Amino acid sequence: MKTSTTLLAAVLLGLLSTLPIHAKELAELKVLYVGSERASDYVEFLTGKVNRIEAKSRADFKVGDATPFDVVLLDWPQSEETREMRKLTSPLGARDQWNKPTVLLGSAGLNLAVAWKLKGGSGCTCMDPLAYDLRDHEIFLKPFEIDRTKMTSIPTPPDFQKEILTKEIKVLPLVDDLGRKGRSGWCTYAQDFALNPDVEFFCGGVNHKTPTAAGLWRQGNLLHFGFEPSSAEMNENGRLLLLNAIAYISKFTEDRPIAITPSVFAGPVACARSVPMRRLRQSGEGAIRHLVAAEISEKLAALPDTEKMVEWLNDHARFFHPNSSQQLEIDQDLVALGVSFDQQEFFDKSFAGLQSDDTATKARARRLLERYVPTGPTDADVHGWVSWWSENQPYAFASDAGAYRWYVDPLAKKRGVPESEMRGPKRADRTSATLTASH
Repeated sequence: MKTSTTLLAAVLLGLLSTLPIHAKELAELKVLYVGSERASDYVEFLTGKVNRIEAKSRADFKVGDATPFDVVLLDWPQSEETREMRKLTSPLGARDQWNKPTVLLGSAGLNLAVAWKLKGGSGCTCMDPLAYDLRDHEIFLKPFEIDRTKMTSIPTPPDFQKEILTKEIKVLPLVDDLGRKGRSGWCTYAQDFALNPDVEFFCGGVNHKTPTAAGLWRQGNLLHFGFEPSSAEMNENGRLLLLNAIAYISKFTEDRPIAITPSVFAGPVACARSVPMRRLRQSGEGAIRHLVAAEISEKLAALPDTEKMVEWLNDHARFFHPNSSQQLEIDQDLVALGVSFDQQEFFDKSFAGLQSDDTATKARARRLLERYVPTGPTDADVHGWVSWWSENQPYAFASDAGAYRWYVDPLAKKRGVPESEMRGPKRADRTSATLTASH
């Protein structure tokens, strides 16, 4: 009997030692579900898979309640409560004070994006539980490998056919009953994701807008799990992907969302400079009239054909900037400078302007720097600006999504690594970096 017990213990110990290191980490995590609608589903699902799982309703949750936990799951569906989106208040408190790795379930990604002016506030509540365009990323491998042999081919959705010419696409079903009736998930338009060092795209999902929309992605310490089915409704691959998402985001306690991105659902928002060109090519001049100032719309309408309009936009869109109505107009200060705001040359020419003996040139340079670099030094002379830029240039990036401006990546600066090299898994906590460096 003693021998059998010893043998059994050795076998169990051997099996434990072969588990992926992240699977062991998952079992050590303390997870808090914040929501009301599906608490029992998630508590039941995670019991025995993580070290501790508890639930709090959104109404009763206080920020301090998250202190003992490693990861928070926020479940915040669209409802009458969220209909007036411009008035949304986050149940997690203030954006700049939230420091917990968090999984945003379904439409929680939309609602929190609106409340906190995050990425994720532009997209569509039209995503099916079919993961699409899975990237080569560890989130599909650890702690559980997602079986991609279970991907299936479906006819290319009608809304994808302008961009995808093949007759079929491969998808990973996250539920067994594809004919189920339920809420659609939230997918996010991802055109500018690559510009943001704190953003990672893992996969999209079949939706009724565009194949490039993101369904599963990360910004800072927030992981957007946009698929709507609960853990009780998902199949094995869906549940394993959720577990992987929890394990992956747990490693991002230092990272934070950077860009300030107002949502179109909370009021008028300026589009990026590339949008008018794309809309013009797709649908003609009438489709962009609401995006640009009246003088630009009139200028385009006076041109003889679409090709001339495209030519004009190619020459002038780099100088676009939002006006007070959030329509794009030409920034005459940029035209005088001769460069777009997101180029290195913008700083070179602006600094030269600060040293000019011409009062108007100096005033223009100061206006431009204050307009596009709001985190720069206040009332500084050229020496102060040059010193600031020398210190922050490796960590700076520009964005024309919502707010047309430069940002400084605080995590890259803290670690002394250029923002261009601080992407994806490299932004995980230093204790996790060695585990992810090869992916």
